[in-house]
Amino acid sequence: MNEFVNKFKEQIDSFWDIGEDEKKKILRDVLKYANSNQQKFINEINQVKFDTDLMALPIISEALSVDTENWGQFYVDLLNDILQTAKQSSKPNDILNNLKEFSYIENDSRPFVQKIVEKLYKELDSENLDVKLASIWTLPNYLDNNSIRNKSSIIDKLRQQLNDRNWKVRVVAFKSLGFENLLPNGHKLSLKDILTKLIFGEPSII
Repeated sequence: MNEFVNKFKEQIDSFWDIGEDEKKKILRDVLKYANSNQQKFINEINQVKFDTDLMALPIISEALSVDTENWGQFYVDLLNDILQTAKQSSKPNDILNNLKEFSYIENDSRPFVQKIVEKLYKELDSENLDVKLASIWTLPNYLDNNSIRNKSSIIDKLRQQLNDRNWKVRVVAFKSLGFENLLPNGHKLSLKDILTKLIFGEPSII
């Protein structure tokens, strides 16, 4: 029996259809429940975090983001789990899509965010294309965070992806860096990549 699901399923199912005050109350209740017994909560969440019928992770991620002193490591562990599960999944982007829930902690100044950035940086060399693309797409979001170290090395590594052998990597890197105004001066997508994108469609990213 999963007590978290029993207690919050109805609220999760209706979360996106209710008012802001009601949403805030649910988020407070989830955090209170999580803090009442952290290990029990983690065990329960591990059972359902990728459940596409329940879709609890967006709410959990937002609720815990206001208490990263206690829950920062949760996001580090979650990132590792997302990446490892995606590498073994037949539908990796369904799993990688959960990376967007990290938007709640991108600008957090606590050290756990540096661990997240370092993991995403490492995955820029991943042999798994979907994970590599997701990392390219996600990593620049953290570069406005003043607590992040080695930004120049991260930007250089991201810019290297503009010359990758795979056209999908080049296109995603171009879009990702472009959104954050981090493209090298004068850099444009090649005509070949523009035409390839038109023929085959945009690469699948989160």
